[in-house]
Amino acid sequence: MRRFFCPLALLFAAVALLASCLNSDTTEYVTYDDVAITSFSIASAETTLHTTSSTGEDSTYTSTNSSLRSYKFVIDQAKAEIYNVDSLPANINAAKILVNCTTKNNGVALIRSIEKPDSVNYVSSTDTIDFSQPRTICVYSSSGLYSREYTVKVNVHKEDGDQMKWECRTSSAALAALDRIKGLSTGKGLFVLGVRNGQTEVYGSFGDGGRTWTLLAQLSENASENVVARNDSIFVLDGKHIKASVDGINFETLATDVPLERLVAQSSIALYGINGQGSIISSEDAGKTWNVDEVDFGTEIPVRDISSCTVNYPAVPNTECVVLTGNRDVNAYPADTAAVVMAKVVEKSYGSRKHLWSGVVRTANNYNSLPRIEHLTVTPYDGGVVAIGGKGIGECTTQPFAGFYKSVDFGFEWLESSDLTLPNGFNSSPTAFTMFSDDDNYLWIVCGSTGQVWRGRLNRLGWAD
Repeated sequence: MRRFFCPLALLFAAVALLASCLNSDTTEYVTYDDVAITSFSIASAETTLHTTSSTGEDSTYTSTNSSLRSYKFVIDQAKAEIYNVDSLPANINAAKILVNCTTKNNGVALIRSIEKPDSVNYVSSTDTIDFSQPRTICVYSSSGLYSREYTVKVNVHKEDGDQMKWECRTSSAALAALDRIKGLSTGKGLFVLGVRNGQTEVYGSFGDGGRTWTLLAQLSENASENVVARNDSIFVLDGKHIKASVDGINFETLATDVPLERLVAQSSIALYGINGQGSIISSEDAGKTWNVDEVDFGTEIPVRDISSCTVNYPAVPNTECVVLTGNRDVNAYPADTAAVVMAKVVEKSYGSRKHLWSGVVRTANNYNSLPRIEHLTVTPYDGGVVAIGGKGIGECTTQPFAGFYKSVDFGFEWLESSDLTLPNGFNSSPTAFTMFSDDDNYLWIVCGSTGQVWRGRLNRLGWAD
């Protein structure tokens, strides 16, 4: 057993001196035998920050982060272990951390030296401590009679949570040959539909994370632009028929001769389409019957570059929001610079009221709009809706794949994302590509002309809870 002669001598001397000074008829000094750390938190830590100069050069500097108290530390008294479940950000310097350590009944906390385990120092709230590796804190009771050791581990992420990590899973010649591509994910696998030689070809990837793709079925030419995923099934407008499939191979005809020009969106309770009169219509019985949906005054319905997604509506339980995007006709509206965005709140509870489709009102002073770009594609990701597209049309001068746009308010405002970036080596036709997300927080991009299949994820979305 190691001995701590110097610290213990100081401790006992302090106790004896205090007892001597307070030895009188009216004052009694009480010591305790209790030994425990009762609270542990980080007061501050050195942080490395990155900045970009006006000339575009990257540089780093250090600063003190004093906002780490929210990271809770578990004190396992049975195992004598202290640790944080939520790791600190990757830019924290674990070797320079200032902590607050509280002991029971004013016990004394000492920390063992890394280089010389027989040497100890007081745990001070004014001196930083190196927690780049697990440390041992020894606590002595105020009576000096009892002691206990704790192992303290400060967990720090090894990667930047807001960094997007991409991997090219494959380059498929079959996918490279497709036009008018649409991708989607279900609980059964990944699916990509595209047009070749006047037919829609359905490809699937199962169980190997998008590395291999197999031709599953062929449908009418219009099918690739009229497909949605709902309840782990693929629903498609094939000619004038609504069909569904769980495996991408066998398609069951659910409704024939439907009044649809486009199948554009879905929710948990309905399919949504556009009829020949340009109205939004919906079906709650898998396409057998359709009703015209109500639309807010002034709301415009897109006619091209149509894409949609459905996200949970956090303000109300058991509620979704369908976001529909696209563009108006170029010849009729050549001056447009912003895309058309519509949204519909859907309450899934039985007997809930029906909501209108609402359009985003654009003004001359509203700059946070979704650009009017070709082949617009939207998908749910990271608590919002993200979009990407080809070149700008009309008065929009946006370049192809200029960046990702993100909305956290169901399409009403869009900002270019600083977290989401395209991968190095990305190569796609600007007129044939698709983007979609899956339940594992991966973002997928399938590239026309090259057949590249990219899978990416923000690091923090892959961390275990």
